[in-house]
Amino acid sequence: MSDNLSLWRKVEKTNPDYTKKAKVGGMNITAIAPQYQIMMVTEQFGTYGEKWGFKNIVLSYDLVEKYDMVVFKGTFFFPNGEFEIINSCKLYINNAKTMLDDNFAKKIETDALTKAISKLGFNADIFLGKFDDVRYLEEVKKEFELESSEEYIKLKGCNTIDKLGDTFKALSKENQTKFKKVVTEFKLELEKK
Repeated sequence: MSDNLSLWRKVEKTNPDYTKKAKVGGMNITAIAPQYQIMMVTEQFGTYGEKWGFKNIVLSYDLVEKYDMVVFKGTFFFPNGEFEIINSCKLYINNAKTMLDDNFAKKIETDALTKAISKLGFNADIFLGKFDDVRYLEEVKKEFELESSEEYIKLKGCNTIDKLGDTFKALSKENQTKFKKVVTEFKLELEKK
């Protein structure tokens, strides 16, 4: 039986160190650093442009005069498929339409990328509203702190179940308690290989 959510579960959590609160269009949002997102996708799929990214990008200016909107249309591709993405962005930064937003093309592509990868589960915790929950945010902060620890990196580097067991046994009792769940997950991954 295949696990349709396996990728989603790997990428749904967002490291709070790469987020910030922002106000966009009168709404309070959690913004994600685009370079962090690119790093996350590259970790899963490989090099941008070769293994994943956009192709067939078209920017339409048909709605500029009436709505001040440029429309992005493109195909997002990745190792397991591809799908169409449509996004839009204002061309001007003022209502009088006298000041062109010289970053509109970058903004529209970055936002389209965020939308595309969110469909695969990347940063799902933000889009599901979990970052609005203080307890969740504290929990995920601790988890990412744990993942950057020396012990975690050693455990993750184990390529056999025996080596994983030996590395786990060498940890202090406190760290064994802290990393028990992680070791169980790593063990399951090694058993699949």
